[in-house]
Amino acid sequence: MNISSLVVDARPDFLAQVRHQLGAIPGVDVHAATPEGKLIVTLEADTNDATTDTFSRIGAVEGVMSVAMVYHQFEPDQDLSQEH
Repeated sequence: MNISSLVVDARPDFLAQVRHQLGAIPGVDVHAATPEGKLIVTLEADTNDATTDTFSRIGAVEGVMSVAMVYHQFEPDQDLSQEH
């Protein structure tokens, strides 16, 4: 499990649209937003590749100007760890 926190900078006139579109992406939660367009977002994904793909997908949303990863943590799957 990969858990990341992001700061997304969106155009203020696109804030509601960006917030809605980010909330529709699996594994993405928007926790807060300022009227100026800064959003605090968490991203959970199963793999590093999925994290990277979702990060890119967030950056491609219309109205998003930048995405910055603030924190990333990898937690191994306990079920897989116990099989070895």
